[in-house]
Amino acid sequence: MTAPSTDRCDVLVVLTALRAEGTPVMTRDLCVQWKAAGIAPWVLTLFDEPDDLHPEFAALGVPVVRARVPRTGRHRYWAIAREVAGAARALRPRAVLSMPFGWHAFVLAGARWAGVPVTAAHVGNYPPHWHRGAFWKFKAEVLLGRLVTDRLVCCSEYVRGGVLRHFPVPERATAVVYNGCDVAAVEARAARERARRAAGPFRVGMVATLEVHKDHPTLIEAHARLRACLPAELWLIGNGSRRAELQALAARLGVGTSVAFLGTRRDVPELLGQLDAFAFSAKPDEGLGIALVEAMAARVPIVATDVGACREVLDGGALGALVPYGDAAAMAAALERIAVAPGAFGPVVARAADRARDVFSKEAMARGYAAQLGLG
Repeated sequence: MTAPSTDRCDVLVVLTALRAEGTPVMTRDLCVQWKAAGIAPWVLTLFDEPDDLHPEFAALGVPVVRARVPRTGRHRYWAIAREVAGAARALRPRAVLSMPFGWHAFVLAGARWAGVPVTAAHVGNYPPHWHRGAFWKFKAEVLLGRLVTDRLVCCSEYVRGGVLRHFPVPERATAVVYNGCDVAAVEARAARERARRAAGPFRVGMVATLEVHKDHPTLIEAHARLRACLPAELWLIGNGSRRAELQALAARLGVGTSVAFLGTRRDVPELLGQLDAFAFSAKPDEGLGIALVEAMAARVPIVATDVGACREVLDGGALGALVPYGDAAAMAAALERIAVAPGAFGPVVARAADRARDVFSKEAMARGYAAQLGLG
């Protein structure tokens, strides 16, 4: 891979691809704020596809360069280091930020190889130590990464605690910067859509990739239980490898026609404005859940799984209902309480919106990352 060296590059952000979700969206928001502050970001993707967000980075004037990394095989690790080193030599960034964690060992090895002075990795999930058969490999990558990583930037205190508990990493090499979103824009766009919404069934939604690290099956079962009590529909916003499996589960539970799989969407705030409740059915390795923050900003009553990240974001349950992990009956009961008395949740929703604005803004996120990368 070759990269032009004519434009200034202050920070090179490495992503697996430009799929319209998670860390690519977070990177886009960081780039908006950094450019406004006079910081020049570039993006390097390890793979060409998915490429959903490329037009948005182009519109922002953020250059995107492509690596040539095989998707399988052990030689891909060497390829990651080689490609990052090539880009860093051409661009001469002041810092490299790896969004993949685990693979950051190879990303940042390449950065060090090219002489980049500051390196950091984003940590977006609690270490999955319960997967004992595969965790040793993950742990080995983190150990290798210690040699080339200045800072592990964790998306929550919960995740930071897991890093310190399960990896031999010194506390001074970690930091917490919450993922953020454009709280004001989400709130305004959701409010406009809410004002136009016509009456209809009680509508629940969740925004998340349809992958194994989310707990959609529990939510679909909760929806089936809820449908036994009242007219309801469920919107699943996001795409992924489990879509067919989850559609089959909904059909098997008799709710195939009331569960809508909306796929990847660019109008999430408007969709949030059409919801009566937001459900975040998570697993214990959930890191933060920016979709949860967006629901807070959109002023939608929330029911979430009682795992560390959701507990932290929702202030111990003061800003939304927390239910036990994997408990479809408890989730259905919490959603039914919102359906029966929606007005009772007004004060909670208002406090949640205030916390989203004060703690989880993209401006605060960009400032935090700039400080950790030495760009302030």
